[in-house]
Amino acid sequence: MPAVSAIAAMGFSVAARAISISVGIRPSGRCEAPSLPGRSRGDTGRRREPRQEVSAAWRLRCTAEAAMFPVCLLTGDPLADAANPAAKAGGACLADEGHWRLRKMCRQQAMTDLLAPEEATMDQRIWPAGDSAVANLLRGWTGAETALGAPADWPVVLRKALQLILPSPSPMVLLWGEQALMFYNDGYAAIAGARHPQILGMSAYEGWPEVADYNREVVTRVFAGETLSYRDLSFVLYRNERPEEVWLDIDYSPIPNETGVTVGVLAILTETTERVKAEELLRRRERELAQVQRIGRIGGLEVDLRSGFRNRRSPEYLTIHGLPPDAAQESHEAWVARIHPEDRAAVDKHFRDTLAGDAMEYQAEYRIVRPSDGQVRWISAVAQIERDAQGRAQRLVGAHRDVTERREAEAEQRLLMQELAHRVKNTMAMIQAIASQTLRSAASLEAANESFTARLGALARAHDLLVSGQRADANIVDIVRSIMGIQGDSRRFDVEGGDIVLGPKAALALTLILHELTTNAVKYGALSNATGRVGLSWRVDEIEGVHQFRLRWQESGGPPVTPPSRSGFGSRLIARSFPGAREGTASVFLPGGLLFTLDAPFDALAGGREEGFLPSAASP
Repeated sequence: MPAVSAIAAMGFSVAARAISISVGIRPSGRCEAPSLPGRSRGDTGRRREPRQEVSAAWRLRCTAEAAMFPVCLLTGDPLADAANPAAKAGGACLADEGHWRLRKMCRQQAMTDLLAPEEATMDQRIWPAGDSAVANLLRGWTGAETALGAPADWPVVLRKALQLILPSPSPMVLLWGEQALMFYNDGYAAIAGARHPQILGMSAYEGWPEVADYNREVVTRVFAGETLSYRDLSFVLYRNERPEEVWLDIDYSPIPNETGVTVGVLAILTETTERVKAEELLRRRERELAQVQRIGRIGGLEVDLRSGFRNRRSPEYLTIHGLPPDAAQESHEAWVARIHPEDRAAVDKHFRDTLAGDAMEYQAEYRIVRPSDGQVRWISAVAQIERDAQGRAQRLVGAHRDVTERREAEAEQRLLMQELAHRVKNTMAMIQAIASQTLRSAASLEAANESFTARLGALARAHDLLVSGQRADANIVDIVRSIMGIQGDSRRFDVEGGDIVLGPKAALALTLILHELTTNAVKYGALSNATGRVGLSWRVDEIEGVHQFRLRWQESGGPPVTPPSRSGFGSRLIARSFPGAREGTASVFLPGGLLFTLDAPFDALAGGREEGFLPSAASP
């Protein structure tokens, strides 16, 4: 017999999950065995006797038998093939397709092929290497699956590029030639959905007809030397037999051949559909939250308590605090500086004490001075405090509301309740005075009863106005007539003034003022006797382009006037209730009687409506 030598190559069987060693037999007088894990290739330069060569083959078999991992020996002769115990325990089958292909290559290899460099031999025998699903498909191709023919006849550049991308978990696809034939890995197969594996080896223009024009443009540009990169590119694909909006990050680069000529395109993809949809959902919810905040006038904020910075503030928060829309992050000191000076120390101390304790909530109401317009606004702050395991405050998430209108309404309500109590006392005094004057001047008991009843009715109507706190727009003439009806003798009033329509708040305020003046005149002033008189006049003057309302109340003929030692409730009511009149009122206690004047911008009285001024010569 001629001397024999074992030529071995290692591959990986998908079915058996075992290392397969194919051994070729040739009359060379030399034995070469592959390196097994943990061993190095021995010196093969010496010639051995046939008995030594058989011993070498036997040692190879013994090594495989002793291996702890699965090993299959393929000699080209099915009768000489063997699987070690580990391979048999794992279910290795020497008759499976993978072993059959390796065995066939072993039989067909010529001596010159076996003497070729090991890398080329290994590549040819097991290409494409790896255990990916696409690699398994390609190993079973015969040549009818694509226009390029059998994989063994494909260009070396294509085979090497494909071998490079197949093991990668990142979705990659090769667009080969101007036809853009698609060869891809398992990652891209997942993106392709139900179109895989039909589109493997197919032109991209046919495989993805819905984006054929896009792919043609890409291939043309890359073949011209460009590299392209896109982020969150939107497509409508039919990858699962229905239209589906898909977003992808894609990078394209050329694949050159041995001479540097571009022969294909490598595309690396990342599907960003879930992220894009999640971001859009987040943006939509943020818009909805911002809308809710605008409707409810609630401003949200987030504070990093470790640094003290207000990192996130909603648009409504910026509006409430009078900050510009593009305001950057804000320090704790900047927030404190915005607090009203009278509230600043107490609010800052309460905030710091809350953080230093173990509370999980923070609540406060305080005033701020808005930087945008200098207005003083009331802020209601409610927040949740997040603490670490040691109880240290880490983060605060809160909501701010502008409660200025509520605070002002509460103040007005308190004033109204005080006025009610004051009115009850004055009403009793007024009733007593009306009764006294009516009985003193009445010719008969019947006349006194009729006059007294009428005056009580007028008093009741004015009292209803004061208690209700509401009134529609009113003409000042009607208000004056109502007030004079309380006293009962309009002949003791000298009235001069035209029709002027006042807004609800100004109408109520003027009623309060005239009622207070009339009450005091009946109790202490010109109307407390039978001869005193009251002069009442009003007008609207234009001063430097601004309409100014002016009212004058002058008493005469009454008892001597003594200025009060302190400001009474009525005086405070006048100063606080009439719009714009806090710096435009004056009371002078002249010897002949009280003189009261009131000046206020007419816009404040008519609600900003110049048409509210209706000049005429009418008078009560």
